[in-house]
Amino acid sequence: MHSAALVSCFLVILAIAQLGLAGPIARRSPSCYRGGKNVVFTQYWIPKEGQHDEDNDGNLVLLAGAATKSLKSGNKVIEKVSSTTYSKCQMEGTCSLKDGKLVNLGSNNDDFQILDRSVYPYGQGAWGDALRPFTTVAANDLPRGTTLFVKELKDLRLPNGKIHNGCVEVIDQGWSFNGCQLDFFVLEFAYYQKLNLPEKVSAKVQKCSIQNFSTHNEQLFMET
Repeated sequence: MHSAALVSCFLVILAIAQLGLAGPIARRSPSCYRGGKNVVFTQYWIPKEGQHDEDNDGNLVLLAGAATKSLKSGNKVIEKVSSTTYSKCQMEGTCSLKDGKLVNLGSNNDDFQILDRSVYPYGQGAWGDALRPFTTVAANDLPRGTTLFVKELKDLRLPNGKIHNGCVEVIDQGWSFNGCQLDFFVLEFAYYQKLNLPEKVSAKVQKCSIQNFSTHNEQLFMET
């Protein structure tokens, strides 16, 4: 067989193999993840103690006040915080305290752990992965590492000036929602306000390229 024919044959076999790997994942996924504007799209971020945020009803609140609630790791108190701060730490899964601690949910929504910022600069996902702003999504009905193309994110200018390619990856889960929902990690409350994303999106399980959309701005947010 000529070398050109061998190359063509190899490329065909490779293409079939790739389809075989990608196809079953897409076929096993719930039908809402096969295109069509059927996926509920919410956002989550890292609340910062002492700053403005919103409560679970969407009302603007200040994460301050009397320290009446204890963030605990097992029976050990990590820090005492206000009730509004405690609720936001629960809801978002990660929060930044005024003393510099980065705290993450542990085994349940009343158990917390202190994260090593050098390993998890933006928080930790349900499977132990480091969260990444603008590419991490939480989902409860898709396997870890599933990539999806979200049509509404394609060519979207992010608050830091980067242009999104539409690709996100499931590396987290959420305790407060069910299936056919993606919770998009946007890092900070101010970004959530600026993005003003739709409540439902067209999301399709497919192979796509996860990019790095972080800039110096995101590092500064976590450091200050």
